Amino acid sequence: MVHHPLFSQAYIWGQDILEKMVGSVRSVQNQRAYGATLIVGAGTGLDIPQLSPRVSEIVLLEPDATMREYLREQYPHLEIVSSLAECMEIEDQRFDTVVSSLVLCTVARVDETLREVYRVLKPGGQYLFMEHVQHPDRVSQTLQNLANPLWQRIGGGCQLNRDIAQNLARSPLTVDEYAIVKPNFLIPIVAGHAVKTP
Repeated sequence: MVHHPLFSQAYIWGQDILEKMVGSVRSVQNQRAYGATLIVGAGTGLDIPQLSPRVSEIVLLEPDATMREYLREQYPHLEIVSSLAECMEIEDQRFDTVVSSLVLCTVARVDETLREVYRVLKPGGQYLFMEHVQHPDRVSQTLQNLANPLWQRIGGGCQLNRDIAQNLARSPLTVDEYAIVKPNFLIPIVAGHAVKTP
């Protein structure tokens, strides 16, 4: 399990500030969700109110105990799974939609996480992702690399400089959308869509 109690509590207190940085990206992404939906790394549940009314079931995957406690208080009616994203304790082909928002920066193994996303999706199911990534500009990328060791220690394992595009390209998912939607100096945010091709 994941155990970053100080970071998790700070995240709970500061989640409104995070949402201002993200802007409307989360809402735009999550309005595309439908059917049985899994939120990977559910955190404080910021994705839940933004989901489309076409969503018929919501399951939350969250390995951090502090976050799970918060989720149980806020959403006692929802199923919460406590396993890691790299080895989800969820049956094959259960979901129409899988959502991840600012999650792949903290998982230990991105490639395994994406293979798990593929496994739990139904054939033809969709993966909606919003993640911060390695900056395409070389100067900003260098600054990311310099800041990353400290950032990782104070940010609950979050890494600034992951090349998520490469991870997605190696995954069994078919990526049909990938775009930088917030070109910030150190923390560019991408959003996209992938499918499990039948």
